[in-house]
Amino acid sequence: MANEFLVSVADVILQDASTGAALAYGKANISSAFTLSMQSADVRAGINNPLLYSYYHTRELSVKIEQATFDETILALNIGDTVDVGAVDVLQTDCLTLSVSGSGTTTLTPTGNVSILYSSGAIETVTPTGSTFTAPSGASQLVTVIYTTSKSANQLVVGSTTPPSIVNLTLIAEIRASDQTTVKKYLQINIPRFQVSGNYTLSFAANGVSNQALEGKALVSSAADCTSGDYYAKVTYIPVSGTTEYSSIAALPSTVAWTNSAIQSTQLSVLGIRGGVYANQNITTQCTYARSGSFGAGITVGAATGLISTSASGVTTTGVITIAATYPSASLVDYVHIVVS
Repeated sequence: MANEFLVSVADVILQDASTGAALAYGKANISSAFTLSMQSADVRAGINNPLLYSYYHTRELSVKIEQATFDETILALNIGDTVDVGAVDVLQTDCLTLSVSGSGTTTLTPTGNVSILYSSGAIETVTPTGSTFTAPSGASQLVTVIYTTSKSANQLVVGSTTPPSIVNLTLIAEIRASDQTTVKKYLQINIPRFQVSGNYTLSFAANGVSNQALEGKALVSSAADCTSGDYYAKVTYIPVSGTTEYSSIAALPSTVAWTNSAIQSTQLSVLGIRGGVYANQNITTQCTYARSGSFGAGITVGAATGLISTSASGVTTTGVITIAATYPSASLVDYVHIVVS
């Protein structure tokens, strides 16, 4: 088994679970975690209470991503709402020096009264005319003016009943060789229905940068057909172009029996074999096929289909014809023997 290592943090892609439209692409992640857990119930009986059987149940898949960058997407997913864009009321603060008559002009136009905070700690509320106001007791003083104004901004409303969003989440990470530089595979973990947890904490620090975390669990996705079961996620290991994952190939059937002068055809199938826990893969269309030697002139071999067939008159001699199936990217070869009797 070659030494390969999963390095660094995973990128994350969020898509609409229904339409597949992209929602966010997180590349500046501090940490990302993929956790699979199960519970079990033990059945014990007999002398000394040995373990007879363990029933495993309640499988859960959870993901946590912590981001260094900041945007509205994480909060929007947690509250299950979209970001509204338009004119909204916001608080504005101005630092002004009032005139000798106590008048001043705000930077923006207030939508209501303005509050004037004096250096003594006293607060006075006055009604402005447009963006101009007068506070006679604050003549020539440096004051802080607090008021509400209308601005074009992005706004989220944290409702009390809306559930957090369900999105399609994909994690993408690199698997490298022991030289630390060669990328061997790309790991993709796709969760078609990822339920955001709705738990959100935004911490402010005087000596640091605020971080956001996206957490949640996978919801079961229905199988596409009756032959496979429902699932939480699909984990895909994508080899880098130019590399192969197969140790050998097997061309099937290994031996074909034909009759002299008969018109016949046989479809070959080629399996890529890795062994161990890996399922064999059908790589028939990725292979090339050729007849070895001069015997068997009446045979046609599909260059990339694996279909071997006779000509209109069939094979007019008897013997064994050899067909070579080759997986080009790794120069792996296996042979099929056609016995003509």
